[in-house]
Amino acid sequence: MKRLISAVVVGLGLSLISSVQAQAPVQGTMEAYVVEIKNDKEVLKAADDVEPNQLVEYHLTYVNKSTSGINGLTVVGPVPDGTAYVSDTAVADAAANMKVSIDGGITFESEPVTREIVKDNGEVIETIIPPEQYTHIQWQAKSELPGEGGKQFYRYRVRVK
Repeated sequence: MKRLISAVVVGLGLSLISSVQAQAPVQGTMEAYVVEIKNDKEVLKAADDVEPNQLVEYHLTYVNKSTSGINGLTVVGPVPDGTAYVSDTAVADAAANMKVSIDGGITFESEPVTREIVKDNGEVIETIIPPEQYTHIQWQAKSELPGEGGKQFYRYRVRVK
């Protein structure tokens, strides 16, 4: 399990970097860190190896290499197999709408994600889908990514199962 999660962490970072850089003028990086507690403070260390129950924090940074601003940036971060999204950890340093996917990134919706369930007696109840079932996190930036090196930063956490 440890090797599988490590490969996913490294593979996701590399595939994201390659696909985003190919779409210049915006270049992106994705880095994964294990969250450790040392002297009652959180410390981030490179996620070279991860183990069950560890917390992993993903950092996604996007830089505008063009001279003009870019509007409408959409950022998507996966929740790898073998992990579960940790509720309320998706953060952006830019104004952005955050949505989640429970279907492998096909559709995105605002939280709380709900579904109607029909009970055996025919009663229909609305149930909240827990964050552990999210497969992707998405931000739609509301602010412009400024030109000439403007940056936007996004992060979220998952727990290794």
